[in-house]
Amino acid sequence: MSLSINLLARSPSSVQFSNNATIQERIDSAKYITAMKPKKFNLNHHDLETIVKRYYQNPKLHFRIQSSEVSHFSTNRVGYLGDHFFLKLKVILEDEENREDVMNLFFKVLPTAIPALTSYLEASGTSRKETRLYGDLFARMAQFTRFAPKAYLTKDDRLLVLENLALEGYRSVAGADMGIFDKAHLEQALKALARFHCASRMLETKTGRTLPELCPGALDENCWVLKDNNPRVEELENAIQVLCELVKVVEKGNPKLPEILNKLPQFILQIYDLVKPSDKYRNVSSHGDLWGSNLLFKYSKASIPEDCLIVDFQFARYAPPAYDVNMLITLTTTGEFRKLHYNQLIDFYYGTVKQIFIASCLSPEEIFPERPFRESCERYKVSGVIDNFLMNHVTLLPRNCVDRIFSSPEEYNNFSGEDKIRMCLGVLDTDSKYRSRITGIIRDLIEML
Repeated sequence: MSLSINLLARSPSSVQFSNNATIQERIDSAKYITAMKPKKFNLNHHDLETIVKRYYQNPKLHFRIQSSEVSHFSTNRVGYLGDHFFLKLKVILEDEENREDVMNLFFKVLPTAIPALTSYLEASGTSRKETRLYGDLFARMAQFTRFAPKAYLTKDDRLLVLENLALEGYRSVAGADMGIFDKAHLEQALKALARFHCASRMLETKTGRTLPELCPGALDENCWVLKDNNPRVEELENAIQVLCELVKVVEKGNPKLPEILNKLPQFILQIYDLVKPSDKYRNVSSHGDLWGSNLLFKYSKASIPEDCLIVDFQFARYAPPAYDVNMLITLTTTGEFRKLHYNQLIDFYYGTVKQIFIASCLSPEEIFPERPFRESCERYKVSGVIDNFLMNHVTLLPRNCVDRIFSSPEEYNNFSGEDKIRMCLGVLDTDSKYRSRITGIIRDLIEML
């Protein structure tokens, strides 16, 4: 489960800007602290030159870097799986006019302020996976479709410099309505997901090799792996404990409660098998972390979503596309909504897939056959409801809880076991929005037992 609240295109004050705020106002407001030099993050002059050349897509470009600085993205914690910053470069382009230009980029690194978090992320390989994907596989997939921001630098398995999507008007809406999307947002998100999945199949078709063959190890499972000394095994066991305690409250008085509690642990533990590459269905590059914050939207002048890009690939895997499709639809909707619209959304996703392949003069039926895909969607509904609880019981916690968890190494260390149970039960009791969402999530899960 990723808890990364990615603000790649969110304003520095947690989306409190008016729509009229300029990009520079948004960037300047982030500088509540003295700007830091890039060398603090092990960015040397050669790295900065590489960024400039890739930014202008010209390896022979003549230029001088006038200044460089890194500033904090926000006064609040805005990421769990990374620390987020702006990187600002002022350059002189040595042409006939000697033009001055300013580059405002997004910059994320492995967090180090909380040692236990750093160790957890290093053991899980989150940063290593994302830098590997951006530095190798995504660069090859980008020739077919656009699904994510461009990367200008990956370094040391812990550092990424990306385009700042806010400059194109992309932003996150994850904080609205407890992570629930309306149909317009869902359709744009499904389009982006289809582009991501199709790019991987198109690359495999072009090269005649699978993604694991093209980029060995990059898509190996690192989210739910049952092995010794994996911190996520303990995390899953703790999540099951939290679930059982929440169920005791939500289903209090249900005569089937003992039976439900008995079945839940094994039901959740299916996740270890569900995340594996399939021997039956075709696999694609899958995101594996599709909650609202990892989808950024661009809007028309009428405030209608007209595009979407995906961010935060720390838990990407090689799996059937139906895993991602069910995860996206389930994590960002209610059970009632899915009963009415699920089949329409599956139709919409596959219709987008067909359009992408036909536009490239490829046969959808040969590369991405419809019947097995629809069959797999039924199979992976179960993973959707499991992930819905595993992720949302934490990501939906109110801001004050998040701030408390990350306020110190001690508080972070305490967010497990009985302490985590107490916090979730306390929020369930006092926060009506959280209670409503979690109750729905739990009942959707129980319905599938």
